[in-house]
Amino acid sequence: MGLDQKLYCETTGCRMAYVVKEIIRSLKKRFQEEGINLTIEQFFILNILDNEDGLILQELAEIVDRDKSAVLRHIDGLEKNHFVTRVKDDADKRRKLLLITKQGMKVLAKARAADQQLDKEINGEIENIETEEFEDALAKMHKFLSDQ
Repeated sequence: MGLDQKLYCETTGCRMAYVVKEIIRSLKKRFQEEGINLTIEQFFILNILDNEDGLILQELAEIVDRDKSAVLRHIDGLEKNHFVTRVKDDADKRRKLLLITKQGMKVLAKARAADQQLDKEINGEIENIETEEFEDALAKMHKFLSDQ
């Protein structure tokens, strides 16, 4: 069965959506199997907070392109599990900065290892040169779409 038949679509965007859906499904399954207590959305948020120190909720919502209430639900879950904490900004006491805790860093490291293993397995299905070309093509598509 060819890719067109299995995915029921002909466009790059539609095909990529199917692949992304399967990657997310596989990653969720790995998280569950390895006892990683994170949703995929929480995993993304922890990655962002690890790379962008001291964001406030509004900034995080803009990065993930979601409304603040949706992001707040994820933050509440992360805080409940002691993966994230909110602290007052010394410069502006009204602002609450979102920071990853030590426990959050531990779960993030475990989740990243599962993600990297899945990535390694996916890339094992294609040749190295194809992987580089694919990553270049993805970067070009992302730039084109984000510039619109």
